[in-house]
This record gives sequence, structure tokens and C-alpha cells, in this order.
Amino acid sequence: MSEQKDKKIWKIRTVKNYPEAHNHLFIGQVLSVTQSYVRLDCRTYHFGKAISSIKDIRVGKKGVRILPWNRIEIINELASSFDYSKAEPASDKDGKITLSDGKIDCVLSSSYDNRY
Repeated sequence: MSEQKDKKIWKIRTVKNYPEAHNHLFIGQVLSVTQSYVRLDCRTYHFGKAISSIKDIRVGKKGVRILPWNRIEIINELASSFDYSKAEPASDKDGKITLSDGKIDCVLSSSYDNRY
């Protein structure tokens, strides 16, 4: 029980250095954190600015990745019970693309009406 409580699942977005860069998300279990980097057992998600369907998202295989702090833009902590290894992208009627494990949804991308 305490292992599940101590487990951290993070969604990390990395820095993009140029305007046409894709969004890079890493979602998975934190294995270690140092002053220099975050080590994750995760899957990767890559997509551009305009997403019309889940086919526009490239999903990487599960693996261990090391992300230096200077490349990390934002971190969202997800529920420790979120099963990132089995979660699949899905879309809803509001234009959101989510990653769902059947119990918990994690938003990957949203489309907004740019008239506002």
C-alpha cells in the first residue's frame, strides 16, 4: 500500500527552442530526481500545434528516459494509480485529446476557438 502511495506519476512537457517544434510530453513513473535531471519510466507523446484527431499524435514505446531540468518546461503530477503503460489516446466531443487508462483521463491537448 505504501509503495502505491509513494509512487509519483508525472506528465512533463519539455522546452521547444523553435516555433515549428512539436510538443513533447513524457508521461510515466518518476524513478529518481537529482539536481541535474529527472529519470522516468515513461512513454512519449509528440504532436504539432494543430491536432485534428488522435492520429496526429505519435506515441513512443515505454522506456527509461532522463530529462535534464533545463529542458523541462512544466510538470503535472497525476494520480499515483494512473496506468500510463496501458493508457491510450482518445478524443471527446469538446475537442480534447486525452490519455485514458479506463479510470483516469489525462489531457494531452485541447483545441480552442481562436476567435476569443
